[in-house]
Amino acid sequence: MNVSNLQPVKQPGCLRDSGFTLIELVIVIAIIAAIFALPITRRATTQYWREESMIRRLSETLVLLHRQAITDGVFYRMEFDLSREHPAYRVGEIVAEQEDFSALQHLSSADAGVGFCTIQLAKFSSPDEGHFQSMIPPRSFPSLADPVPLSADTYFADIMTMRGKIDERTGVTPYILFSPRGFSEFAVIHLQLSRPDNKVTILVNPFTGLTDIYRDSEFKEFEWTYGRKKK
Repeated sequence: MNVSNLQPVKQPGCLRDSGFTLIELVIVIAIIAAIFALPITRRATTQYWREESMIRRLSETLVLLHRQAITDGVFYRMEFDLSREHPAYRVGEIVAEQEDFSALQHLSSADAGVGFCTIQLAKFSSPDEGHFQSMIPPRSFPSLADPVPLSADTYFADIMTMRGKIDERTGVTPYILFSPRGFSEFAVIHLQLSRPDNKVTILVNPFTGLTDIYRDSEFKEFEWTYGRKKK
């Protein structure tokens, strides 16, 4: 027998001296990839829930103001900061000293095409639009006077009310009024989330104060047509 031609036979279950099998290499690579991907996934999940919390808080504040205006018998106003750097909103109580609806006269112009019901609703929804009015911290919940910032990488694309659509380029501070007579202003809020294809539209019902939230890759557009004259 030629001893030099004999090869050692490895018994099943025996440990090899060195080296990795292909399966082991794949497992090691998968573990390393999972370790590096975990922080990214965690950040994305955290950002998602922060944005959902932000949307829910804004929606609930809108509903609260509609009801609280009736309960407290005062006008409330929510203002929006449309800047991309520091987007935020805050709430104030409107105190007026004289009645002057001149700011609403544009609604009754022939070009506006707005009906009588819309003009009346605007008057009911709006406080005294005179020169002698101010916005003070809400006496029922003063903390809402502090600006509420949006979550990171989100901003207000535009705000639509009966006064028209306002965005950052307009140079005007948009706002929504809440009347003690039980009406809120019709409003459409467009929120751009951190991902470009994540857009949120919040529709404010002026009669109930409730909100509808739409999530899509594009903003939804709504127009105020109640009481509009038919051509």
